[in-house]
Amino acid sequence: MRRLLLLGAVALLVVPAAVAVALLLNRPGPSAADGDPPAKPKVKLAVLVVFDQMRGDYVEKWRPQFGPDGFQRLQADGAWFADCHYPYGGTSTGPGHASILAGCSPETHGVVNNDWYDRATAALVYCAASPRYELVPPKPLDEEPALPKTPDTKPRPPAAVGNPDRFLGPTLADVLKESTGGKGKVFGLSLKDRSAIFPAGRKPDGAYWFNGRFVTSTYYRDGLPSWVSKFNDAGLAQSFHGKAWERLRPDLDYDALAGPDDGPGEGTGPSPKPGAPGRLGTTFPHPVTGGKPAVSAAYYQDMVTSPFGNDLLLAFAKECVVAEKLGQRDAPDLLSISFSSNDLVGHAWGPDSHEVLDITLRSDLIVADLLKFLDAKVGPGNYSLVVTADHGICPIPQGSKAKGQAAERLSPTKILAGADAQLQVAYGTPAVGTGGAAKGESVPAAKPGDPKPAPLVWIEKVAAPSFYLNQRLIKAQNLAPADVAETLAAWLRTQPGIDRAYTHAQLSAKDGPEGDALFPLMRRSFHPERSGDVVVVPKPLTLFDTYATGTSHGSPHPYDTHAVFLVYGPGVAGGRRDEKVTPLHAAAITADFLGVNPPRNNRYALPTTLAKP
Repeated sequence: MRRLLLLGAVALLVVPAAVAVALLLNRPGPSAADGDPPAKPKVKLAVLVVFDQMRGDYVEKWRPQFGPDGFQRLQADGAWFADCHYPYGGTSTGPGHASILAGCSPETHGVVNNDWYDRATAALVYCAASPRYELVPPKPLDEEPALPKTPDTKPRPPAAVGNPDRFLGPTLADVLKESTGGKGKVFGLSLKDRSAIFPAGRKPDGAYWFNGRFVTSTYYRDGLPSWVSKFNDAGLAQSFHGKAWERLRPDLDYDALAGPDDGPGEGTGPSPKPGAPGRLGTTFPHPVTGGKPAVSAAYYQDMVTSPFGNDLLLAFAKECVVAEKLGQRDAPDLLSISFSSNDLVGHAWGPDSHEVLDITLRSDLIVADLLKFLDAKVGPGNYSLVVTADHGICPIPQGSKAKGQAAERLSPTKILAGADAQLQVAYGTPAVGTGGAAKGESVPAAKPGDPKPAPLVWIEKVAAPSFYLNQRLIKAQNLAPADVAETLAAWLRTQPGIDRAYTHAQLSAKDGPEGDALFPLMRRSFHPERSGDVVVVPKPLTLFDTYATGTSHGSPHPYDTHAVFLVYGPGVAGGRRDEKVTPLHAAAITADFLGVNPPRNNRYALPTTLAKP
């Protein structure tokens, strides 16, 4: 989605962090097929909580500002893994949520990004939706208020409705359903469809996301259960209209703890049209009205780009536990809750903003509230909790530059035009359609209102960070695809802001360039049928998108791979752990709590500091 520790340390962390992550691999845990027999469940309910975009350093640098019952409780009474990084480079929301309970990377489960180019249909496809199913309730998506447009949340075609069909392989949720003969219940809840869908596997009892109301699709069921309909009808989603998002703790010095309230490059939230100022503004307070006196689609976009979106989801999750009696039956259950508002806020205002500090303080209250609720409803010792994130976030480039660091916004328009021009110099300029060649990608206008340049010739599509070459044209011209890809990659490597450029052939190989610590991370994000012919890595603190403000993620650099990771449950000794882990360890950890084997593609054993002696 779109939009640190002290930023001066970022450059020093890049290579060491990548090396450290590489050491975590090749430690496969038992699989569902050939592991030890399942053990007796330790808990009645296992809960996965994902705070979308919560970078791992937040719970350390802002720990003194938390209350005793939220993150501090998990850090003191549970296992706090401070050195947790994703083991792959494509740190987007879809891959993160697909990986956590699968215990494997995109190279195995196939979710290489939120969107990728499908050569069979010559179209971009979204990771968690397709036209095969319909929305439930059955109302066209274009009449529903979608999430705000960001690099990580783009508008979907009206016919594309949520389902897990593009995910390859099982998750822990699938193992639980099979191991319990369907008795163990599984639910996935979020504001985003992909965040609700992927952790819940293929056969959950429910996957629900927010589109002005909580919805699902006909992949799962033909109608909403009564408790979901009643929750929607109660009007909580509309109740925040007219409220202002104020600072939670006006007694704190937000400038000292984060940065200025109007930092360089900060955004303004959802806007009425491209290029227009956002409705929420740069500084506190932020009015949540959608710019209209009554509830509208714009209001819902503003509401979820504030802590009120998390408040709504927490209330919905509580209702799910009560209505479905999760953790209160004979078979163990699994509940995944992904809080998306942190990500929407982080994209707009950046990690060093008053807004991110404030929503993190409010996330602490969310955790405290959830723990108190689970204590009362399920009972202490009867549930487990893993808290993590699907990715981190890059500091806003303008803010980094103001601190004297090398940072920039890399223009896709300039890169695309230059890349195709270089290929035309090398291989000529055949007419579009020559030899049955598909029409190339169109270079986007430099800014709204500018005329679009002519279509590209040799580049068929770009879904950052992947460049997809026009393979039909390459074949018609009797060229070797690997040679054309290397020509493109060689040019990209010379461009300002580009750190690496890998070809399909390189990423298909087991070994990369000697001494290249980023290659293993990018290799684990590569799927031969879904990734591009050339994949680029921007330089640290550089963003590859069209936005002039805010920030994003998706790189193998440590500010994007670093994620919060806290484990709480029976038998877990409290305190900080220095052991290096990944969020993908959640599959083995949660499997252990549930008394089932990890999914068959799991690559991680229990962390040594959690495993039995």
